[in-house]
This record gives sequence, C-alpha cells and structure tokens, in this order.
Amino acid sequence: MTKEDKYEGKPIEVKTIGSGEMKKSPSWSDINTLIGRIESLEHERGHHFDEDDVDDIKENTSSAAEPPELRRRSSAKAKPRGLARMLMTTKSQKAAYNEQLEEVERKYDEFKLPESTYTFLIAEPILSTPFFLGCISYALCLTCLTLALNNELDNGTDDNPYAIAEVPRIVRVTQFLGLIIGVLMDDEIPTGLELIGKALEQDTSRGDHFSMFRIICSSILRISIGAMFLTSLFFMVIQEDTVIGVFLRVLALEFVESVGDVIFGLCRRGFFSRRLKLAANQEHAINCSSGSSSRGVRKWSKRIIRFVYCSIIVVMCVGLSYITAKQPQGTYGCTDIMARFGDEVWEDSWVELDQQCTTNSDCSNGNQKCFQGLCHEPRLLIYSHFNGLYIQDGIIAERPRYVEMNKEKGEPYKSTIPAEIIYCEDIEAWVLMHPKIKTSVDSEDQNECQWLLRSEQTEDFDIEELSEGYWRLWDGKIVDDYKIDIDCAECANDSHCNYMGTCVEEPGLDQRCDVFLRFGVFCQFETPCDTIRSEKDPNTTLTIVKDNDQDGDSINFVNVYGRPMYYARMSGKPYSLMRDGYPGTADKYFEVEYPAGASGTVAPHKHNNPDDYSDDDFFEIMNQKVAFQELMKNYTFVLRYTGSRWYGQIIDPNLSASSFKEEEFHAFWMNTFSGTGQEDNSTLIISDATDSASPAGVDFFEMRRRNKAFEGGIFDYDYGPYGVMIPLVEQAGAGFFHCNKPT
Repeated sequence: MTKEDKYEGKPIEVKTIGSGEMKKSPSWSDINTLIGRIESLEHERGHHFDEDDVDDIKENTSSAAEPPELRRRSSAKAKPRGLARMLMTTKSQKAAYNEQLEEVERKYDEFKLPESTYTFLIAEPILSTPFFLGCISYALCLTCLTLALNNELDNGTDDNPYAIAEVPRIVRVTQFLGLIIGVLMDDEIPTGLELIGKALEQDTSRGDHFSMFRIICSSILRISIGAMFLTSLFFMVIQEDTVIGVFLRVLALEFVESVGDVIFGLCRRGFFSRRLKLAANQEHAINCSSGSSSRGVRKWSKRIIRFVYCSIIVVMCVGLSYITAKQPQGTYGCTDIMARFGDEVWEDSWVELDQQCTTNSDCSNGNQKCFQGLCHEPRLLIYSHFNGLYIQDGIIAERPRYVEMNKEKGEPYKSTIPAEIIYCEDIEAWVLMHPKIKTSVDSEDQNECQWLLRSEQTEDFDIEELSEGYWRLWDGKIVDDYKIDIDCAECANDSHCNYMGTCVEEPGLDQRCDVFLRFGVFCQFETPCDTIRSEKDPNTTLTIVKDNDQDGDSINFVNVYGRPMYYARMSGKPYSLMRDGYPGTADKYFEVEYPAGASGTVAPHKHNNPDDYSDDDFFEIMNQKVAFQELMKNYTFVLRYTGSRWYGQIIDPNLSASSFKEEEFHAFWMNTFSGTGQEDNSTLIISDATDSASPAGVDFFEMRRRNKAFEGGIFDYDYGPYGVMIPLVEQAGAGFFHCNKPT
C-alpha cells in the first residue's frame, strides 16, 4: 500500500505478516507490529534492541515519506518501550545477582567445621582422646582468661574499684580503637552463633549428620570463651594508660584466646599422637538443607551475628564514653589530697604586691622592684607554710588542678589567693606554684610555669603515686632529690579513719571521716588538752582558744593547719617561756646593761661578745619601736601551728575566737616568719619540725641572730634561715610544754 492509495480512498488489502503474500510496500502499522514482536522475542532470549537499532529498521523498511501524524504516534510509543526496556534490564540484572547469590549459598550447603579443638567435641566420640583434648583445651583457655580478668579486677582500690586509668586524650582515642579492633579480632562468638544456625539448617534426612545437641554445646563453649575475652579486654583497656600498652594488651589477650587453635595445629602436625593427628586432619562438614525454611534460618542467623557484633561494639564504646565523661570530674582519681612539702626555705622569693609602678622608685622601699607593672618584694618562703588540704578545681592540660584550701575546715579561701598544684606541659611535670610568687623578676630567668616544686618528667595523672619519687625544689637554684608527701584525703571505709571514726559521704563532696571527740582528716588525733604549762615555770600556762562549735562540727576549738591554738595574756618580757632565768638572777650571766631611762621590764640584753649565741637580738630590734614597748605592757602570747612547726608569738592583746579569722589564716601571707626586713615578725620561740597534734612534748628553741637587716660591724652572721636555735630544754625529747590534767 502506498501513500497515494490511502489518500485516494481506495480499499487497502493487508495480508498477514509472514504469509508470503505481503505487498511490496508494507504499512507503518505492520512495521510497528513486527518490531514489537521482534523485541518481545529478544527479551525472552535475554537481549533487547537499542533505540538506534529500531530506527535503522524504520529507515530501511521503506523509502516512502512518513506522514506527520504517523511520526508523532511512533515517537509517542518510543518512550514507553524505552522505560520498559530499562525495567526489564533491571529485572535481568537482579535475576543474575540472585543467581550468583544462590550459587554462593549452595557452597555453604556443605559447611566445613572450623579447624579447632572445638570440632573434636562435635565430630569425635565422647570417650575418645580427641574429645578429651578438646575439653582440656577449653578448660585451659578459660582458666587463662579467668586469671587475666581476676588480675585486672584485683588492681582496683576502695575508691576506684576497677582501677580505671586517668589518661590524656590520645590514649583515650587509642582505647576506643583497641576495643573495636579487639571485637573484630574475636571470632569465637560469631563462629559459635553460626554453628548454632547450621545445626538448625542441617539436613537430618542424611545418615551422616551430626548431633544437634553436641553442636549447640560446643558453640556455647565457644561463645563463653568469646564473652570472657571481651570482658577481660574491656577491663584491660580501661586500666592501660599508654598507647602502645593498649595494643599490646589486645594482642596478648587474643593470643590467650587462640590457645585452642595452637593446640589443634600441633595435633595436625602430629606432635602429640597418631590418633590426634588423624582426627585433626579429618575434614568434617555439616550438610545443610537447601529448602526455603533453611534459607530463612541462614538469613536470620547472619542478621543475628551482625546485630551481636554491632551491639558489642556499641556497648563497649558507650561504657568507655561514660568513663571519658566522668574523668574530668575526678571520679576515678583522688579529688582531695593532703600535701606536706617539708621544712625547706627559699630566702629570696619574689612576692607580687598590689602596688602599681613604672620604675623601682615607685615602690615602697629599696628592697622592692618593679616588674611587669607591679611592685615585688623579696620574702623568706618556708615551704611547710603551704602544707594542708588541696581540692580539685578544674582541669589544666587534661589533668586535675588542685587548689589550696584554708587552714581551718579545708574550705576555699575568701580573700587569700591560694597556691596550686598543676600539670605543666612545658616541662611535662607536676608543679607547685602560686600566681603571686615569682621565681625571678627577670622574664628570661623565670621557671616554666613559675614552679616552686616539680616532679620528675611524667605523663601520669596520679599525683599521689608520684609523690613517692623524688621532686625538685627551687631555692634560687634547683635542689634535687627532694622528698614530699601527698596522700589522698578521702576515705573509702572505716579503716581509713583509723577505726576511730566513720567514713561518710558528705553532700556534694567525697567521703570524709566523721568522728566525735577526735580530730584530723583521718581521725588520727586525740582531743587536745585545754591547758598546757611551761617546763620552766609550771605557773605559766596557756589555754586553748575555744570556738564553741560555731562551725557546725564537733571541733570546739580554733583550728589552724589542723591543730589547736593556745594563748596567754601577759605583760613584760616572757622569761618563763625563754631559756634562762628572770632579771636579778641571770643578769650577770647575760652581762646585761640597763641604758639610762629604759624600763627595767623591757631592757634589751646587750652582749658585746659576738661569739655568744645567747645574743638577744629579738628584743634588741623590736624594742627600738615605741609601739612595741607599749605592746609589751599588755599582749597575748599565742602558740599556733604553721604547717611543720609551732610558733610562739607576741601579738595584739585583743585575740579571741571571734576576732581571729581562722578561715583566712595563712602562715606565709600573714608574715608569721619572714626573717628579713625591719618589719620582721613577732615570733619569739619555734618548735622542732613535727606532725604532733599538740605542742605538748615537743622540743622548742629560742631564735637569735636571724634578722639580716640588722647585721653590721665586722662580723658576718651566715646562719640558717631560723638563725641560731637555742634549745629551751637541754635534754632533747623532754619537751617544753606539758598538759595539765583537768580538775
């Protein structure tokens, strides 16, 4: 049929395609029908036409021009056929994928048992040697893992039962990686679960099938070993504080878990017996059913294994994340520490004052220097003045920052600036420093972090453990091999309270010892006596300063540096608290001179012999001031502890429990003993270094020639920081003060 035939309205004669009776020029509908049939046949064979191939057929079929309406109809039909071809292609690819997957699954229809001693428990007779060896191998592996886990749990303490290590960020990241790697390395749990799935898939119609009970029992043993491995892994990782240590622990634990595989390999090579060699070289397989129900079991077993893998990783990482979040709060370390720094001194420490300056002349006296816009003065620093309680307050360099507490109840200072124990990254060491104390007024000569004491180079978090080593002290130069003592001030049970008190948890604080009629951080001190007397004169007594329980605790006395304070109202020179006799009996011994117009009560002792260590320079110096002469007519002699020694001082007569601000007292900042400058302290006598709770029974000394400001003449007095210390009692250990029994 031609185009002209259609337009002339002539009848069209169409023959069935393929009948051999087709006209010379077929219609476009015939062509489209033919193409559709060809495409259908090609799709059935797994092939399809490209659109270019269809276009070629259309172009080559007839040279006649295509009517416009036919072209529109033809192009409209091309899109659905292209989409259909694309869908058919996707279906074809999916079918090919399913066929490949089925081929893989058919391989697992015959599941080979793992090469392990656990296979002996499935494939060998119960009373055979291989079965017995499988039991021994399991017991050996379980014992090793149990010992490893028990060792980790034994590392704990009362306040940190799991011995969780405080570590820097890089080690914490390594711990996460170690847990993930350890979970991936463990194949006991997934293998055990897979074997249980295979036991359910097993084709029991065949005569060579294995006992489902033995497969499940062997798998449970595998899973128990995997569980022990992961539990031990978690505790080992959280206790390790080095990067390489984390990986070494993971590898060591993996080796312990694979003991059964090692034994199986030795059996296979014939190192034990021929029977075991034969059993180890046998290949055993579980023949699984290929039915749809078995395929479903296999699919779900894989899902369970994936779920277990992910769950283990998530649980371990969540646990480690919790530990990481708790570390900055001091949960796994000691937040309260008691520090004792010894009795060493630094004679020329530079103390920053609040006075602003631009040059040295802007400062109050010639000893002071202007540095960084503020005046600084040299002062004698006695390290024991900074003894006491330090509490964690924040984080520096990923480690705790310990801040000095007041010397009364261990609470924060209100106005006094406290010292700090921090980790100094510049020298990778723990240091004692104070923001107001400079090691030099020359920027180039200053210590890193202005350290006064420093530990050895370390990355450790446990400062309590580090205190057992040697530290370095700064006294204008580095002093090596210096010993300090730092203890945790928290309790975990009543034994930490010396069984004299009860370990209780205070709201918002860690556990502290609570006791009645005793005192001290660890209830180590008995209640002090109310009255003490002088060894020289029993009629001279000092009374404890009562506090009447104003602080809401069981301590009813004024408490400084964890010790009581004693006082006596006095006038005139306190001969009964000094070494030698009263005026009139000892003047000749002292070669006393009474200058004209001077009061006999306060007459200074003037000694012309420079070799006489009884030179009474305290009263010689202090009596040059009218204010001191007036003070001697009515004053309070107070005896108080300053961190390492008891100081006997002459102070204002108005001292009382209400007037004395014990919560702000600090021996260094109150200038209890400076040793330099005309404005020296009022300390007259000083005890031997002691930890005693009371001055009773402690040896005391008078101090002479200890003030550099008044050195003169041809003699140079190069004595120690306390000057010449004259024993108040000749026999060492006799003590100068003793308790009066209550009446």
